[in-house]
Amino acid sequence: MIALLRVGMSLLALLGPSPKTPAAPKEKPIEQRLLARIQAFHGELGLAATNLQTGETLAIRGETRFPTASLIKVAVMVEAYHRIAEGGLTRDTAVTLREADKAGDETVPLNMLHDGVTLTVADLLNLMIAYSDNTATNLLVRLLGAGQIDRRMVSHGLTSTKIFRPTFRDGHADVFPDEEHEFGLGMTTPREISLLFQLLAEGKIISRAISDEMLAILAKQQDRAMIPRSLPIERDKILVANKSGWDEEKLPDAKGFKGEIRTDAAYVKSPRVRYVISICVRRGADTRATLDNEALVTGAELSRIVYERFAGTQTAPARR
Repeated sequence: MIALLRVGMSLLALLGPSPKTPAAPKEKPIEQRLLARIQAFHGELGLAATNLQTGETLAIRGETRFPTASLIKVAVMVEAYHRIAEGGLTRDTAVTLREADKAGDETVPLNMLHDGVTLTVADLLNLMIAYSDNTATNLLVRLLGAGQIDRRMVSHGLTSTKIFRPTFRDGHADVFPDEEHEFGLGMTTPREISLLFQLLAEGKIISRAISDEMLAILAKQQDRAMIPRSLPIERDKILVANKSGWDEEKLPDAKGFKGEIRTDAAYVKSPRVRYVISICVRRGADTRATLDNEALVTGAELSRIVYERFAGTQTAPARR
């Protein structure tokens, strides 16, 4: 028996230790997953997100300045509601549309109306946000003033979030002509525009009731091609209040290429989670005006990664 044991031990020594079951690969930290996807993108992309219940923040190029395109229209809406709260305007303030006011050649709602039609400030706000109507935007900017909109953003701590002029007036800045030359209609950073949505979500723009009114307009947004696109909206009963933007870069790069500007920012709410997120793209190489555009596809994937992270770590029921 002793001899048999010695033979067995000798065989084990020759064979070496028994192989261990390989450990399951660890999932990469969320920042690495986001960064890997962003680095594969053909252009410059920045992201910022904040879980409003846990305080967790995510940011890549969060402090980088990006052109806003139509995303800056959220700042216009915020200023309009401040003026309403201060008594300078009402929701029913009448604005007359003239043929000369029509911006661009798009078939947006106001460009299809006749000269002389009367609208209200409330009409213009809904059209500017839900349909990104540039004519509605210009009528509001004329009422409010680009400089005052920018000062209002500073009062909320947003020093890099600015509108420079009405739409379709390239090179004719009302304020900050040097910045307008580079950024076009407006400028922001992923962190700042995300913070603006956070202030709305937390009821800190004027009041809870007015912040909710603005969120309700944002929830009517017709463009759902980026942040909301890949979220399980129906399954998880998700509300997305967002504003997007799309334009061409104003200045070409060293090779003479301008590329695309694509932006989207949102407040996302479900029974499981509440958070804000912004995604900003400039110099996007893919200029196709389709849902397969790389910026839209990449942004949607990043949005889903953030949702799964925040919803998976939630510890308290969502509320607003």
